[in-house]
Amino acid sequence: MNMYDFIVVGGGLAGLYTALFLSREGKVALVSNRSIEESNSYMAQGGMAAVMTKEDSPSLHFQDTIEAGRGLCDSEAVKILTEEAPERIKELIELGMLFDTEREGQLALGLEGGHHRKRILHAGGDATGRMVTSFMIEQVRANAKIELLLDHHVLCLLVEDNKVYGVLSYSHITKSIEAYLSPIVVLATGGAAALYAPTTNPPQSLGDGIGMAYEAGADIMDMEFVQFHPTAFYTPDTTSSFLISEAVRGEGAYLLDSEGKRFMTGLHPLGELAPRDTVAREIFKVLKREGSSHVTLSLQHLDPEYIKKRFPSIAKHCEKFGYDLSRQIPVAPAAHYTVGGIKVNLEGETSIRGLYAVGEVASTGVMGANRLASNSLVECAVFARRIADAVNVQCLDDIETLQEKARQIVKSYSSISHQENDKWNDNLSSSLLAELKALMMRNVGIIRTEKQLSEAISWIETKLSEIERYRTHYLSANVLYMRFRVAWLIARSALERCESRGGHYRSDYPETLSDNHAYRTEINKHKILKIRLHND
Repeated sequence: MNMYDFIVVGGGLAGLYTALFLSREGKVALVSNRSIEESNSYMAQGGMAAVMTKEDSPSLHFQDTIEAGRGLCDSEAVKILTEEAPERIKELIELGMLFDTEREGQLALGLEGGHHRKRILHAGGDATGRMVTSFMIEQVRANAKIELLLDHHVLCLLVEDNKVYGVLSYSHITKSIEAYLSPIVVLATGGAAALYAPTTNPPQSLGDGIGMAYEAGADIMDMEFVQFHPTAFYTPDTTSSFLISEAVRGEGAYLLDSEGKRFMTGLHPLGELAPRDTVAREIFKVLKREGSSHVTLSLQHLDPEYIKKRFPSIAKHCEKFGYDLSRQIPVAPAAHYTVGGIKVNLEGETSIRGLYAVGEVASTGVMGANRLASNSLVECAVFARRIADAVNVQCLDDIETLQEKARQIVKSYSSISHQENDKWNDNLSSSLLAELKALMMRNVGIIRTEKQLSEAISWIETKLSEIERYRTHYLSANVLYMRFRVAWLIARSALERCESRGGHYRSDYPETLSDNHAYRTEINKHKILKIRLHND
């Protein structure tokens, strides 16, 4: 039975960064369900937000983040992010990361929605996620103290007396169940936006880390806040969407309705660069009013050569569908980012001892009710480093007892079939997941009502009961159950919040509660709490 000083689950930027810096303290297992080139981080286009000029300041970045968060940000967490982000960028540059530069080697800084200063670093034009993640992959692959366990699907956390001692994993290669033990486990599994269709996320972003943590007894926070990116490239196929970066609007693109009019003008001081929740909601209203499937993103008033140079990946994607990015393209909102997640403290530790979470799977309090553009990649780096600085190599207590417990769990899971049969098969699992995605977009989407949410919860709970009967017999049913549970967490939290705030909008409760009544929603296996941020 393999033992490690640290186990990191997830191969995106948060997992890679955490593994790299933990390796300075001990042996690390980096476990990923797919290759480490398949992650939200890898697909991210926009960039990394950090103060890098004298014209800007952490306090201004702080204010922009707080404003976007709609009164629910943890001010201490935001302070940490905005003050430590420049150091993390410098750290990456010192390691050898190359960001785009302008004349005389100065960093090229972009502007995105919700920011009042140019502070978005990018690489490869619109390929920042791929460039930064690829760079970190090189660092990790070259590190002898990091063992990569790829094509391993972590099924559950091993927890005893509210203390983690490892993970249980299914190898897609050997088709076997294995237990990996460690006193420190870091979840960096990403979010759950692929529980919706359409989504900008890769298909594996289904909330598995959140589901595992919930099942293990961890506190989950603010799941009602799902961010819908306003501008995904529209195609009739809703199974996936290609993101049209915020930075495109940052360069001056206009949003037009079916009559060719700019509908964001006058609705917000920043126009098309208003925070994402505002823009997505206004687009949604236009689509409903016009009975349309998309609006138009227009760049024809901008320099076409510059646009194609600045956004080569996006331009190439548009060309495949017969569109010229420098002219006009069809766009519509798509599920993009899970704002809530596993509740963590400022060092990334969850309510389970030894269990940490970082990146989109975690709820640090930075994002509040709505993520500010390009804060996500830099949040990965900032809080990954804080975890690495906070933890020390430890030993598991009573190791022989824990090893025996792990062996028994492996034995119970090994009896579960991985094969299809008439009662349960991959086709059934895929069909149920497709139904769930359509339901989530329809009933738990950009604009919600009590009736829609109640219907969604009822349907999900019925399916959970049906799926649960197969959990002890079929591995895919066990995995699907977790994903339906995460969808339930989103819908249930949304039903609890009888107001509109950030990424959560209730047409039956369109007003926002005053600051004195602002609260965060905490949910675990035993209760739902409303954690007040201010005294009355």
